[in-house]
Amino acid sequence: MLTLLLLAALAQAPVPAADALPGDPPDAGTPAVVPPLPVATLPPATHELFERLKGRVAQVRIIERRSGTRSSIGSAFFVSTEGHALTNYHVISDIVHHPEDYTAELVREGKDSESIPVRVVDVDVVHDLAVIQQEAPVTDWFELAAKEPPQGTRLYAMGNPHDLGTTIVEGTYNGLVQDALYDKVHFSGAINPGMSGGPTVTSDGRVVGVNVSTMGNQLGFLVPVEHARELAERARKVKESSPSALLAVVGSQLLDNQQRITERLLAAPLPTQRLGDYLLPGRWSPFLKCWGDTPHEPENPYTITSYQCSSEEDIYLSGAHRTGVVAYDHAYVSSDKLGALRFASLYEATFSNDPGGVDATKEDVTNFRCRVEFVKVGGIPTRTSLCLRAYKKFPGLYDLALRAATLNASTSGVQTSLTLAGFSADNARAIARRYLEALAWTK
Repeated sequence: MLTLLLLAALAQAPVPAADALPGDPPDAGTPAVVPPLPVATLPPATHELFERLKGRVAQVRIIERRSGTRSSIGSAFFVSTEGHALTNYHVISDIVHHPEDYTAELVREGKDSESIPVRVVDVDVVHDLAVIQQEAPVTDWFELAAKEPPQGTRLYAMGNPHDLGTTIVEGTYNGLVQDALYDKVHFSGAINPGMSGGPTVTSDGRVVGVNVSTMGNQLGFLVPVEHARELAERARKVKESSPSALLAVVGSQLLDNQQRITERLLAAPLPTQRLGDYLLPGRWSPFLKCWGDTPHEPENPYTITSYQCSSEEDIYLSGAHRTGVVAYDHAYVSSDKLGALRFASLYEATFSNDPGGVDATKEDVTNFRCRVEFVKVGGIPTRTSLCLRAYKKFPGLYDLALRAATLNASTSGVQTSLTLAGFSADNARAIARRYLEALAWTK
């Protein structure tokens, strides 16, 4: 009976028009009206955008004074009518450190390769930015965007890759890199050497980032526009600058940065990581990336399980000196085949008094001064070596290298090291103290 009623109802239902869409109401005698789709606004063609913007981009040439020739190149872009241009700090760092040996000039597209002298006005070393300025005013410059674009926005990076002339590269905005110690934008596009300091813009020509680095395979990074905007606004208020004043600015920025990192670390709980019978510092902060491994070498009568964490990013001071680093590693050494004497010899060989640390030259830092002690850490007899070296150009900043090895077992033990680059002595010691307090024996 139910089936017969259902068939009768279907027979009496009106039949939709042949051209009706699924979901349309039944035909009531007039065809259904389908609303038109919105018309998408198409971005300008890439070649049109390039022609409009190329005059605002320039090549930066760093000139070695004695030979009068280029020692390096980069890119820059104008941001004011007074001739201010933004670039990367690492592009002009030689001038900051050795103004007696280097100078800088700009060459603009379509200006018959005329070289224009420029001076360094202001820097943001933490975010790898600098403002340079030419004497003559300019009539065409970039507007800096007020905010970051939505993820997935089509962007265009400009610069002078490999000294090939001004170039434009299409790519995609993928937001800020998560859990990074220093802000940077992930840009899916080809940024090549020579494009450092160039602008990355939206389809309307507004700058949303400054080209800074690449990992190849369309994996590039930008300095977020907010840092560029802050530096540009500050630079326009600077009337005069000198090499000594710029070095003082760099030193002040490094001190502020290490204070920020120190407060962030000391305010956070320090989780622990188990290695063998020991607990050691684990991933202290989201900006640290951690890995572990145990090499499989059957011929060795011992095993070494490693665990290491690093900030992965640093601050560029010069080609030979990086800073702003937090890194540490642990090694659990054990053997069920060696006796106590042979294990002690192995254990000593794997522990070195060489403080290591980040790369730097004698021009940058003093030698390490170390203090070796045998102390108890968490009730565990421990050999420690704490070393500091001072920055010669930036008073109040130091590198710290801490080494520690437990001495409470005859055929096993943990060795750990901590590296801090560019911290005040008090802050470095405070971090090292908290670091050692996490060491514990679980037996």
